[in-house]
Amino acid sequence: MKKIIILLMLFCFLISCERKEPNFSEEMIEKLALGDNEKNGFPIFIPYGFSDLYFRTNHNEIFMTTENYLYASYKLYYSKKYKSFKMFLETFLNDDFVFDEKSPLILEQKFKLDSKIEKEYCDLGFNKFLKKYSKSSKRKNEIELNKSNLKTDEYFTIKYLFYLNKYDVSSDCLIGIDYLRKREDSFK
Repeated sequence: MKKIIILLMLFCFLISCERKEPNFSEEMIEKLALGDNEKNGFPIFIPYGFSDLYFRTNHNEIFMTTENYLYASYKLYYSKKYKSFKMFLETFLNDDFVFDEKSPLILEQKFKLDSKIEKEYCDLGFNKFLKKYSKSSKRKNEIELNKSNLKTDEYFTIKYLFYLNKYDVSSDCLIGIDYLRKREDSFK
């Protein structure tokens, strides 16, 4: 019975996440690939207002890394396999890419999706989910992640679901606020 419920939730999750456009446009990948330029052995990154990147694994876990860690992983482990950082990004940021856990990657976080949050996402749909887990900010034209009373896996699951729907979460570590931003706005 438990397996049937999990399969139904997974099916619902997959249907609700269906997108026609890729998660990262060709233009976005071009801009991210500019990090392949180096000066004195260090990459030159152009900040786009987000840094978390997520990968599904072949064991139903999610790997979270940053654009800087992804670049470092490319230089250390994948530069011989991929001719350029851009080709590497095109492969790894592909919506259908599933990461083999045995492959090397510098990680920020590793987590499993919270089934309660996944079910809620399926039941509400993205727009209601966004309204529930966001709030107006004191900053003009900004929205914040409403993270009150969230456990760790719930928090990372919500961030991942926003990521799948082309919203990126940037953190202001000094005041402890996470801001939500449409990915396309991050690249303007």
